[in-house]
Amino acid sequence: MCPSSSRFSLYSYESEFLQKLVKDKKIHEARAFNFTYRYIDDVLSINNSRFAEFLPLIYPPELEIKETTDSASSASFLTYTSNLTTVVKIYDKRDDFNFKIINFPNMCSNIPASPAYGVYISQLIRYARASSNYSDFLKRHLCLKNRLLDQGYKKIRLIRSLKKFIFRFQDLVEIYSVSADTIVKDTNV
Repeated sequence: MCPSSSRFSLYSYESEFLQKLVKDKKIHEARAFNFTYRYIDDVLSINNSRFAEFLPLIYPPELEIKETTDSASSASFLTYTSNLTTVVKIYDKRDDFNFKIINFPNMCSNIPASPAYGVYISQLIRYARASSNYSDFLKRHLCLKNRLLDQGYKKIRLIRSLKKFIFRFQDLVEIYSVSADTIVKDTNV
């Protein structure tokens, strides 16, 4: 077992590396470590295809790193060997109800329009952060778009808000390897 001082050293190397990425505005690279986990002297990094190339930048050269990845979709971590094909998507139990739930502002109400369209963008951010696959993001997005159109949202403002989301949060949508035009077209706003 690794002495506790070694564990803290490993953590400090990783922490310093991530802080440097953020300081250097390499946010996309830093986000690649979102699903990276440490337990004593084992580290698991899921969906980070560049992890091996970052190793020399994280740890000192005298540290011996042992690779336990069996294949592109299987690795050993702690006492487990796991199939690492993990798909994360949103589940909303309200979708299973047999009645309509109104959980977003209705444009017929007495509220300012800008915050209402801000709700749309905030939901797109949430969907993009929680969906591994573009198809899952698109499914949630289409459901939201249709619900908002039913509640009086204007199509042209939804398009503008969608484009604003894509421009401001490029790092969230670029993981899908889909162009902005494709997202707008697929959404059919």
